[in-house]
Amino acid sequence: MIAASLLIAWAAEASEFSISRGFALAIVAIVQTIPEYFVEGTIAWKAGVDPAQWLPNIIANFTGANRLLTGFGWPLIFFTMVVQRRRKGLLGPNVISLRKEQSIEQVFMLGSSLYYIWILIEGNLTIVDSVALIAIFALYMWILARLPRGKDETEEIAQGPVKSLIEIRPKRRKIATIAGLFLFSALTFVLIIDSFIVSIQHIAQMFLEGLLGTGAVFFTIQWIAPVLSEFPEKVTAFNWARQVKLAPVALLNFISSSINELTALVALIPIVLAISSGALRAVPLDHQQSIEVFLTMAQSIYACIALLDLSYDSQNALVLLVLWIVSTAIIETRLVIGVLFLVLALYELLRQRHHITTFRAFRQTMSENVLRRGTASS
Repeated sequence: MIAASLLIAWAAEASEFSISRGFALAIVAIVQTIPEYFVEGTIAWKAGVDPAQWLPNIIANFTGANRLLTGFGWPLIFFTMVVQRRRKGLLGPNVISLRKEQSIEQVFMLGSSLYYIWILIEGNLTIVDSVALIAIFALYMWILARLPRGKDETEEIAQGPVKSLIEIRPKRRKIATIAGLFLFSALTFVLIIDSFIVSIQHIAQMFLEGLLGTGAVFFTIQWIAPVLSEFPEKVTAFNWARQVKLAPVALLNFISSSINELTALVALIPIVLAISSGALRAVPLDHQQSIEVFLTMAQSIYACIALLDLSYDSQNALVLLVLWIVSTAIIETRLVIGVLFLVLALYELLRQRHHITTFRAFRQTMSENVLRRGTASS
């Protein structure tokens, strides 16, 4: 699982050097989350065939993957950057600052997170939600595709396998090699993913059922699958953060992955469930599943609100990390932690009320680089 994920990550990084940074990172984020698509799709398929056993676990991978990205991944980037700044003797505040065009990712992550209010009100996830989430994701990709590659965007210094892939000549051979890695990794997932999911189920039943009861399988899928599938993504972001100047790129990569998971990945669930069961079926959210979705949404909303001034500081990183650790270790606190995230989001909103730049930056980016470009092309 990890080996195939690494191959995908290297191939994705090597393919990102000829388009706009935002669009490139979005593509990389999609490809890096392919393992999660296989995991989520397999669980949804099993839920259609055996709903009694698998339907209660259908949202486990999605909620765990998203919370792992934001609750652990964002702080990992920040504290890695801080350590490297100290090692290099760099002065100045420890803040990760985003440029105005990078407000697009933030606005779409916030919008995607707020959509889950409707899902919680409905109490289920339907094929209509799939259509809406896919539409949001398609609009996001369309906007990023229209952004020009900035003149000040320099290609990061590639290392190791990625550098070897980039240096392959001629170009036709490089494209064939990257495509081959994608296909080989995808075939690997096709062959192993069912055994991987069943193995997680057996591990939970053998070692954790006595401690966690009926929630053991849910908890194990929620964390083991995302930890393994997102491992290469964390390594990539860690290496970017170590270079200090690329810390914003690492953060942007995780934001793109979150948008991908909140929209396209979740949209996959009702679609696959309908195919495997042979009927259009809603995914019902019981009390515990609603809490999981609520906590995931609340954490994402806090993360987005913290970036309304297009900067990410130590206070934001500590809040995300500490509350992620507590909610992961003590399952009973998850509803309280979700409410606390929303309270802290309101506090951040009030604290930054005179420094909110995201929405103005989004409007400027759309006007200058997206809408105007479309008018010029016409």
